[in-house]
Amino acid sequence: MVEKQDYSQSELFSPGENSGQYKPRSHKNPFFLRFRGYEKVMLLIMGLVLTSIISFSLGVEKGKRVGWVKNNTTDQAGYTIQVATFKNKQLALGEVQLLLKEGLTPMVFAKRGYIILCVGKFSNQESARPLLIQLQRTYAGCRIRRL
Repeated sequence: MVEKQDYSQSELFSPGENSGQYKPRSHKNPFFLRFRGYEKVMLLIMGLVLTSIISFSLGVEKGKRVGWVKNNTTDQAGYTIQVATFKNKQLALGEVQLLLKEGLTPMVFAKRGYIILCVGKFSNQESARPLLIQLQRTYAGCRIRRL
């Protein structure tokens, strides 16, 4: 019934291997310790250059998205009236359409995730004040600001 085996089965804990003494394990060398000193410096420099290139390119792409202006502001106007600030682009564009129907010249700026809606271009604050009083009836909190 019980067949004899041709090979001997080793036990889980054999007395020869476990003699009660501590045998330290061989530790694997960490990745960074395998390199020489100058190689570490070169890897560090390459990592810094790669990181700076990536961060620069991300900054350029962000700058392209942030700086959109609806109307061109190339003339010497130094002031405008800030009417409202929006998070949603569609709401801002809807408000631009309302201002255009009223015959005003709206401008839209994007800054830090917000869309700033402004009206008019003025050379000084005194020339903007009459329109500011008119707009304050509809838009509470509008103010004169620099371009």
